[in-house]
Amino acid sequence: MKQDPEQILKKAKAILLVDWPDQSVPRSLVKAGLTVFGFSPEGYSRAVVVPVQAGKTEGTSVFLPRKDETGHLVFEACGQPGSVDMVCIYRPEAEHEQLLKDHVLPLGAKTIWLQPPVGSSAIRELATASGITLIKGINIAEAAAKI
Repeated sequence: MKQDPEQILKKAKAILLVDWPDQSVPRSLVKAGLTVFGFSPEGYSRAVVVPVQAGKTEGTSVFLPRKDETGHLVFEACGQPGSVDMVCIYRPEAEHEQLLKDHVLPLGAKTIWLQPPVGSSAIRELATASGITLIKGINIAEAAAKI
């Protein structure tokens, strides 16, 4: 049975972003009410949108609003999340299997969302074998804007 990506997103509470094409992705997910975590080589962080960022502190990344946005997008360093409902991946296919092992499975994610234009021939098999739903070909920022 095919599941509706928007319904999956509506039910989600926490998401891990492993890279993203632009700040509209984390902004839209925060605006939709999700707890948004990011992962980079420096570790995990949590995204928030704040009216004004007083100053950059260690372990914090700040993205200024564009003309059509309000608030600063801030990623604050944090430890590994206890769990997430989904992992959104915007990385090359060669990294997908390791991301599944390092993040998707340990965090208990039930969904992998491949952010376009990312594709993967292997991830479907890996996700199916692990009982994980795979969503691909749909921009998560656009889907989040609808919920």
